[in-house]
Amino acid sequence: MPTVGPSTLDFRDFFFVAPEMLLAVWGLVVLLLDLWLARRLDPAARRLWVGRVALAGTGLAFAVALAVGLVPLMARAYPEDAGSWLSKSTLDYLFDTDPSLFSGTLAGDLQVGAFDLLYIVLLGLIVGLSRAWSFTEEWGEFLALLFWATVGMMLLSAAEELITLFVALETMTICLYLATALEKTRRRSAEAGLKYFIYGSVSSALFLFGLSYVYGLTGTTHLSAIRRLLVEAQQSGLTANAAGATAVLLILAGFGFKIAAVPFHQWAPDAYEGAPAPAAAWIATGSKIASLIAFMKVFANALEPWASPDSNVLRPGWIGIVAVVAAVTMTYGNLAALRQRNFKRMLAYSSIAHGGYLLVGVIAVGLAADVSRAAGAVLFYLVVYAFANLGAFAAAAWLARDKESDQIDDLNGLGRKQPLLAICITLLMLSLIGIPPLGGFFGKLYVFMEALDERTASRGSISLVWLVGLALLNSVVSAFYYVRVLRAMFLREPAGKPMAAADRLIALPILLSTAVVVGAGLTPDLLMGVMQAAAAPMLTTPIVVHKLTAPTPVGPPAPKKPTPAFQYSADQMKKMGQMATGGAGPPGGGGPAPKAKAGTKSATPKSKAQAPASKKAENRP
Repeated sequence: MPTVGPSTLDFRDFFFVAPEMLLAVWGLVVLLLDLWLARRLDPAARRLWVGRVALAGTGLAFAVALAVGLVPLMARAYPEDAGSWLSKSTLDYLFDTDPSLFSGTLAGDLQVGAFDLLYIVLLGLIVGLSRAWSFTEEWGEFLALLFWATVGMMLLSAAEELITLFVALETMTICLYLATALEKTRRRSAEAGLKYFIYGSVSSALFLFGLSYVYGLTGTTHLSAIRRLLVEAQQSGLTANAAGATAVLLILAGFGFKIAAVPFHQWAPDAYEGAPAPAAAWIATGSKIASLIAFMKVFANALEPWASPDSNVLRPGWIGIVAVVAAVTMTYGNLAALRQRNFKRMLAYSSIAHGGYLLVGVIAVGLAADVSRAAGAVLFYLVVYAFANLGAFAAAAWLARDKESDQIDDLNGLGRKQPLLAICITLLMLSLIGIPPLGGFFGKLYVFMEALDERTASRGSISLVWLVGLALLNSVVSAFYYVRVLRAMFLREPAGKPMAAADRLIALPILLSTAVVVGAGLTPDLLMGVMQAAAAPMLTTPIVVHKLTAPTPVGPPAPKKPTPAFQYSADQMKKMGQMATGGAGPPGGGGPAPKAKAGTKSATPKSKAQAPASKKAENRP
């Protein structure tokens, strides 16, 4: 979690957001090329030509994101060589392992870089999947919306400030609303887009209202500063804090919609069923990843002091609220999925159930002594789940192309006609159940083991055995509806027109997704190590993310620009403490809340910034 940076604009910050800028511009390029040039082509040629342009942009964005991740690593590994073509101030800038971008609104750490690459890989597979068959005439608009939704996801994962987080969240969801409704030949697509938009608009309003409560209580929108102020107010849990409880409930409503948690899930089955398969895949994978990362940043970092007042999980605090939501979500999702005969609706209810499992991981992050390990388990689960779901939606796209339907019975006999891809789909379904030795098994294992680890840093022993036991029971229930897919492929005779052979645009997502879930199962420590390293700077953790120091060059040192420390006066802190504990009145008296000064954040007992607040500022370029 980076410290709050200087208020002046540093143009070198644009280096870390180069992939986002490229995708935003390329989305506009795809849209304009389709409107001006591709409309002259026949529909099939137009779809393939615009898709190639979009894939070229995706590949270029991947190369840029890879360079953004590797250049700082190479500079740190070979500082003497890098110093020959970089200035001392730029070298110092690249040596910051947890950079604060644009006055602390965005992070540029390992988690951001790793998930930027993941989003771009998933985007490339979904763009390729979109070229497999004609489901819309607005190809430029559809692909541009996918690009811009990806930009929103990347910025949401990097957001370190509430306003930036909200804007990124809305950028992502508005693009997904429109993409859901672009299959104009089917009325249910427009219906799905409308329902998605209405539910999303209400949840966004509630979410923004909750953020305004947090700002009113703390006087700042920076996540690290919010945590610091709540810690200094010595408020544990939400006892006698009606304003804080209201804020938590409203923010939970916003995030609950994004991850389809009960009771904010009503849009998911209709949206998944009505949306084109590529759009539904992007909602189920990229949107869920970005929303869960933002959820952890807000609840397990900024609002961590409000987690729970003592060792009772059901005492007032967001831990108890999220535990109840997780229990209801996983149970309802699995039981509702048992009745489904539509493949995409079954995946929708499956997504709801997996949202409940992931909320168990968020609770573990809020309680864990080793936050990076617990958060790494959630990120591991997200990566494996995303690829398993992507492969499943590629199968749904195959059905839509050949059968113009998405019923599970339409998969009958696939194991005899296409044995390799049928085996891959089987492995994906088994991974979603959590069968060893696939990646889904280790994802659930890591999350549930972290939830059972009762060694907490600031509270007594909080038992989540009942919640983990319920999750295990629900995993058994989920086997019944996933196995229905396997039975259709291998134990039933095909009915009607057989499915044609899958071309590489459909086969590639299925094969690659299978390789990921199998590889994550055979070598789970490799992926888990990467996810733990990515999680370390993402949250305020007991593990200190040290600021590296570039070698001292020969000659006079570069001048240092002092950075003012982020601090409030004693009187302002007293007022904020009264507000956080339920008192009235804005910080600093009857006037407006004081504006946070740009600078570095102060440390908290669990924070990595236990060094003086100006430590990172001294090394800032």
